[in-house]
Amino acid sequence: MKCLVYTSLCALVIAPLIDITEAFNIHGRGVATIMKFNDSDITNNFEKRGSGRGTWYTGSDLKNAACYGRKGFSEFTPKSNDMIGAMKMNGGFEYCYKCMKVTNNKNKKTVTVKIVDQCAGCDNNNAVDLTPAAFKKLESDLGKGILDISWKVVDCPGDIEDIGPQKKSNDD
Repeated sequence: MKCLVYTSLCALVIAPLIDITEAFNIHGRGVATIMKFNDSDITNNFEKRGSGRGTWYTGSDLKNAACYGRKGFSEFTPKSNDMIGAMKMNGGFEYCYKCMKVTNNKNKKTVTVKIVDQCAGCDNNNAVDLTPAAFKKLESDLGKGILDISWKVVDCPGDIEDIGPQKKSNDD
């Protein structure tokens, strides 16, 4: 009887060890792959959204949008009814020609605009200066002047994508 008990106990102890041994043998087989993540993509996704101040501009401030007249584009002066915006950029024109979905955080109304200009009066790159037409999509009263907004980069819809002159040549 003692022999049967010892044999049973040994079997209970040894059986899991056999499974572990098999797991280690299997573990060494298969295909190894390495995933690579581009750190700049991760960083750029965080930079492609923001919140801050929404304002509007018109008249002579619209003249000669900063994103144009360079990189093969002719100069461009938008109109007050164009769905465009301006942002402060860090010297690299990083938001030029990108579309932004801008949301009025108070009433949740949205508008999509194409960034075509630098915002001279903006303190940081979280402010978006809009044409009166774009501002009115967020708030019907231009007298409000400043809105609490959030924004994110989106694909340009067809009606906005073609705002401004198209590239003259393949020069970058």
